[in-house]
Amino acid sequence: MPRTKPLRTALATAAAAVTLASAPLSAADAPAPLPFTLKQVGPGVYAAIDGPKGKSGSNAGFVIGDDGVLVIDSFFHPDATKRLVEQIRKLTPKPIRYVVDTHYHIDHVGGDAVLRQAGATIIAHRNERAWVRTDNQHLLGDRLTPALKATIEKLPLPDITTRHRMTVWLGSRKVVIEPALGHTGGDLMVSVPDANVLFCGDILWNHVSPNIIDGNVTDWIATTDRLRTAPDAGTITFVPGHGDIATASDIAAFEGYLTDLKTLVGRERSAGLSGQALVDAAMPAFRKKYADWPAFSYFAPLQLKFMDQELSGTKRVPKPVPAGPAD
Repeated sequence: MPRTKPLRTALATAAAAVTLASAPLSAADAPAPLPFTLKQVGPGVYAAIDGPKGKSGSNAGFVIGDDGVLVIDSFFHPDATKRLVEQIRKLTPKPIRYVVDTHYHIDHVGGDAVLRQAGATIIAHRNERAWVRTDNQHLLGDRLTPALKATIEKLPLPDITTRHRMTVWLGSRKVVIEPALGHTGGDLMVSVPDANVLFCGDILWNHVSPNIIDGNVTDWIATTDRLRTAPDAGTITFVPGHGDIATASDIAAFEGYLTDLKTLVGRERSAGLSGQALVDAAMPAFRKKYADWPAFSYFAPLQLKFMDQELSGTKRVPKPVPAGPAD
């Protein structure tokens, strides 16, 4: 009899716990939606496509191999990177061994510290060590706040750098890292041959108006042409730096965008225009064809200006690191 009250209390407490456990989560308790859409693009190969609100800042992805995981890019926002790590952990207990930065821009390297803390070695183009903490400040321009400046100055430096093609083995799984010309002067692409997947970084923007602040459009067109006309281009899944999963026809559309940009600016330069007068003259034809591409209204005037500077030889671009004897 003395134990009856404690027993009833215990049973009531247990019943309450069961009721709470089985009750649906409130909106406040439910996990926040992912800031990206995770898409399987091959066996053990995933693309993380930035959501419509841009809460990741760019696309990323990862490859699961026999003995570990290789991540491609780390978004702008570290909170999004943490959610990416969560998704990887749900799919595999294998260690996160590497992250490959496709280029130094902060929207692709902002979460590198999160991945390093998770165990990843950072692989990047050799120019990134010189650019990531300095030229990202130029990249942001008037959008650079004191908080962002402080963040940029603390971005991790790469552990392994290259300016040549290299192979990373995840057990028996081969991942190929190769340099590409066009977007920054320090770009890498990552291919997974057994899955026929190519992570392009910002060498490819799928129906999204690109940032060309550091680009050489002439080289860029040549690179997209090489990708588009490769013998196996029709069977490859291309993961762009921005926009959805792409095909060879999407590369053709992007190549057309760059070609039209160069042609329009060349035409107005031939008419003797430059600077803002050139931008004003070229914009109507450019807008007529591409106004529906996301970010066009922001980037197009800048693209026309930068293309003018490129053709005149006055464009400011990051200074490459001189090659040494071991390079």
